[in-house]
Amino acid sequence: MEYNQTLYGALHDTYQRYPERNALLFMGKYLTYDQFVTKVDALSAGFTEIGINSGDVVTLAMPNVFEALFSFYALNRIGVICHMVLPLTPAVQMSRFMKQTGSKHLIIIDTFYNQFKTLLEEGDKTFILANPVTEFGFVKNTGYKVINSKRLKGIKYGQKILKLKDLYSRNSIDVPDINPKKTAFLLHSGGTSGEPKTIELSNYAINFLASKLPYIMDLDILKDVHMLAVLPMFHGFGLCMGIHAMLMAGGVDTLMPKFDADEAVKLIALNRCNVIIGVPSLFESLLRHEEFKTKKVGNILQAYVGGDYVAQDLKNRFNEVMEYYYSNARLLEGYGLTEVVTVSCVNTLKENTEGTVGKPLPDIEMRIYDSQNNTFMAVDQAGEILVSGPTMMNGYLNDKEATKNTIIKLDGKKWVRTGDFGFIDANGYVHFKQRLKRIIKVSGMPVLPAEIENFLMSQPAVKEVCAVGISDVLLGSKVKLFIAFNKGLEPLSEDKIKTMIKDNISRYAEPDKIVVMDELPKTIIGKINVLELEKM
Repeated sequence: MEYNQTLYGALHDTYQRYPERNALLFMGKYLTYDQFVTKVDALSAGFTEIGINSGDVVTLAMPNVFEALFSFYALNRIGVICHMVLPLTPAVQMSRFMKQTGSKHLIIIDTFYNQFKTLLEEGDKTFILANPVTEFGFVKNTGYKVINSKRLKGIKYGQKILKLKDLYSRNSIDVPDINPKKTAFLLHSGGTSGEPKTIELSNYAINFLASKLPYIMDLDILKDVHMLAVLPMFHGFGLCMGIHAMLMAGGVDTLMPKFDADEAVKLIALNRCNVIIGVPSLFESLLRHEEFKTKKVGNILQAYVGGDYVAQDLKNRFNEVMEYYYSNARLLEGYGLTEVVTVSCVNTLKENTEGTVGKPLPDIEMRIYDSQNNTFMAVDQAGEILVSGPTMMNGYLNDKEATKNTIIKLDGKKWVRTGDFGFIDANGYVHFKQRLKRIIKVSGMPVLPAEIENFLMSQPAVKEVCAVGISDVLLGSKVKLFIAFNKGLEPLSEDKIKTMIKDNISRYAEPDKIVVMDELPKTIIGKINVLELEKM
C-alpha cells in the first residue's frame, strides 16, 4: 500500500483496484467504491466552486454518516485542512475552536443548526448543512423531515447557509499538488499533560498507520469484511483505524453514528460486522446483551479494545463467550495516543501476552524514558513510555512550547513523550500501567488508580469504577472512589471495599471516600469521564 500520498489518494487506489466492491454500509444501504469516489469527486468540485481552496481550514462536526465521509475525503482531495470536532460541542467552544484554527466554514447535520446558529452572528462564518438520508428513498426522507420538523424549523438557506446536497458538481477540477507530510488534519485532545491541545496530523502519518491493518489482522484479503465504524471521526482511533484503514485495504465500513447494542448485535447476526474496535464500555454493553451470546458471534473475526485502561476481567468474559461458540476472535488490547495518530502497539491473534498492550507495530519504536537522567531505561524497568516513527504528529497548533516539551530528541531520533507509565519486557511486549498524570501520591507513595479499578472490576457486583486523587493537608493526596454496582447483585459495603483494597493492593491505595452512583459519567466515545469526576 502506498502511504506517501493523501488519504483521498489511498482511497482512489482502492477504487481503481476494486471499483465494484462494497465500501460503505449505512442503515441497510451499500455504496460501492465506484459510487463512493464519484460522490467525493463531485463534492470536491462543488467545494472549490464556492471558494474553498487548498490550505483553507474547514470544520467538520458530524457523526459517522455517508455525508461525513463524502465531505471528509472531498476536502482532503483539494488540499483543505480538516478540522475535526465533536458535533455536541457547545457553540461557545465551537466559536473558540474555529477562531483558533482560522476556520470559516462549518459542516454539520442540518438538525444541529439551532445549536450553532449564534455563530452566524460573528459575520465571518458559512454553514454547510447535510441531510443524512439524502442517499435514501422518498419514505426515509419524508420520515426524517417529519420526525425532525421542530429542529429544522427556522433554517433559511442562502449565501451563508448552504445545502450540502446542492454542492455536487459535474465539473472537473485541477487537483493541487499536496505534500503528504504537511499538516492536513486538526484533532482536539487532552494532550500528554492533560491540558487541551489541538494536534496537527499529516496524510503520511495516518496512511502509514492505516496501512498496517492487514498486518495486525494477518489477513491479505479483506473483501466483504465489515468494520464496525462507530468510533467518531473526530477521534484518531475512529478516523484512522475505524474508517480509513478498512477503505485503504478494500473492506467495508459499517457506519454507526452512535453505538447501539441492539443494532450491533443485529449486524453481527447478519454477518455485516466482522471486526470490532472500541473502548471498554462498548464491549461491556455487548456482553450484557442476551442476544449477543449466540453462535452468531462466529461472524466476528477479530476484536480490539483500547482508549482506556482495560480490566482483565472484561477480556476474560469476552473470550469465554468466543470460545464457547467456537469463534476464533479474542479481545485484543492495544495502546496509542492521538499524538502518534493512535495505535503504536497491539496484541494480535498470532502474538499476544496477557497483561500487556502488545508489541510495537513494524517501523514503530517504543522505549522507556528516564527523565531525570535523560536516557533510556533497561528492560523491565518502569518509566515514561516514548514512541518514535512515521505516525508522529507535526506538533500542537500555535503552541511551540508544548510541542517542544512533548517531542524530544534522543540518540539522534525524535520521540513523543506520552505522559504514560509502563515498561517493556524482555520479549518486547509493552506493559501500560498508568497515565502519569493520574498517579496519586499518598504520603509520597505512588498509587495507581488503574490498579485499584482493575482489581475492583474483577468483582461480579461491580459495574464500573473510577479512582481519583483529592488533596489532603497531611498526606498530600488521598484516594476518592466512584463506583456503580450491577443491578440484581448485592453491592459491596464501604468497609468491604476498603479492606479488600488495603489487603490486596496497599494501605496507601485505601480510599478515604467512596461515592456510589447509578452510572459513572462518560465522554462522547464512551470512556469514563475522569475529569468530570475529579471536579466532583
